[in-house]
Amino acid sequence: MSLFRLLAYASPLLLGFGVAAALALTARRPAKHRAIATGGVVAALLLLLLLTSFSESPKYCGPLAAVLVSWSLLVAGIYMAAETAKVPRDLCQILAGLGACFLMSTLFWMGPLIRAAADRGAAGDAIYRRITLSMDVNPFFVIAYGVFDTDLLRVPFFYRMGMADFQHGTPSWGISSGGFAVAGLVFGLAALAGRRRSRPAAP
Repeated sequence: MSLFRLLAYASPLLLGFGVAAALALTARRPAKHRAIATGGVVAALLLLLLLTSFSESPKYCGPLAAVLVSWSLLVAGIYMAAETAKVPRDLCQILAGLGACFLMSTLFWMGPLIRAAADRGAAGDAIYRRITLSMDVNPFFVIAYGVFDTDLLRVPFFYRMGMADFQHGTPSWGISSGGFAVAGLVFGLAALAGRRRSRPAAP
């Protein structure tokens, strides 16, 4: 595997922790400073991906950037929502990181549930939807299928989980990116609304 692909697959996890850390470090700064710090983390990683992409093909950078920017919005939204709920700064960072890990591990914790449902005679359509959903919300699989057109379920490490035995859809980087962005905006708007309600009324 090239350095570019290795970095691309690791990017959602790096951003999951990096964006949350940037927001935590700028917790008492103006919103503009926080946006610059967070954007700097994302921009630095995208630049590194662009530089390493020349070892393979820069054509992947556009879709990859869309996935990672929208993913960063989701992580930031989770952090801001927790912060608005008066959660301590360190715990906000942990929650945002755990949210990223939760979505990146969908196939690991959903796989046994899907397999157990299949063993109990669940309908093929239900199995199809569950496997497809577990990959649509997972940036790791979105990058693999949607950007690099790689069937990870047939890679030996994932093949042992048995999901390749069932029919399933494949993630689209455009649809999943839109979903991440919308979810991030929902969390962000909820945070903004909560902060406005908590402000003291003007005399």
